[in-house]
Amino acid sequence: MSATAPRPGAATAAEWNLGLGETIDRAKLHQRYGGRIHPRISPSRASQNVFLFTTNITLFDAPAALFDGWTGEHVHFTGEGGTTGTDQVLTHGNKSVLHHHAEGRVLRLFHQRPDTTRVTYLGHLNLDSDRPFIWADAPSDPRRPLEITRRLVFRLRPVLSPPPGFLPSTPPAAWTPQIRTDSDPERPLDPSPPQLVVAKLLASYSRYLRAAHATDLVHYRILPEGTLTEVSTHHDPCRNELIAVRPTLARTAIWSALGELRDATRFMDQRPDHALLLPTAPDHDLTRLLHYARAAAIWPVDRHSFARIQPPNPDERH
Repeated sequence: MSATAPRPGAATAAEWNLGLGETIDRAKLHQRYGGRIHPRISPSRASQNVFLFTTNITLFDAPAALFDGWTGEHVHFTGEGGTTGTDQVLTHGNKSVLHHHAEGRVLRLFHQRPDTTRVTYLGHLNLDSDRPFIWADAPSDPRRPLEITRRLVFRLRPVLSPPPGFLPSTPPAAWTPQIRTDSDPERPLDPSPPQLVVAKLLASYSRYLRAAHATDLVHYRILPEGTLTEVSTHHDPCRNELIAVRPTLARTAIWSALGELRDATRFMDQRPDHALLLPTAPDHDLTRLLHYARAAAIWPVDRHSFARIQPPNPDERH
């Protein structure tokens, strides 16, 4: 049987009789309109509906609803899959959302609380035709926060009215990057030990720059076009130097810092030099890596001073 053809006698989209804000047991919903009871995205073979279930991120796979919310124009709905450390892809339920219009299906959004089997109907949606989805970076499992993967975030427009009680969400940048400056970098509410090391390094280096060079670091937060993943960086205007901060000299941390600097450089008016602010001096091999990448290393010598290693001139590299 075709996935888009309802069984004889089954409910169709035209026979929909749930009102906005109405609550129903999820098992009864699927008994009446088809679809499976567990997935976050549940296409129905019994009716021309694709059911979308948003919930607290403690239900289903933990990061599932991470980007769900209402931007004031679009409903953001995070795709499914990618729970094994891989990127989400446009197959299975994600594919049914992407092709709902071509298949004659109706997208219907529900909210499900983690402590009940009852779901609340939040409305009929259509996928945005100009930009149906965007990508966002996030851990595939909160127990492994360093394992970052790409998440699909669908952009949906309510057909009648905004979804009642839906949590607000940050819209992606429009056609130009959004760049904000902060006098101080934003700190998490419950910082981890590595985040505390980064904050301490930044504060100490900022005091050093004021005392030694009468300048302040500028902290940039950059939201590239069409994304939800922000790039943050620090700029020393006296040296025209972008600075990435790392709490460790682990090689993977150095690799990510170098990539972060290259990414942020795209949005600067004048091409800056690159530097890494580190807790201790790099060893010989890391120094050679930073020289090859044309990046300086900066580290504290004591409470009031910092040392640095500058990269060689291009004609000095071997």
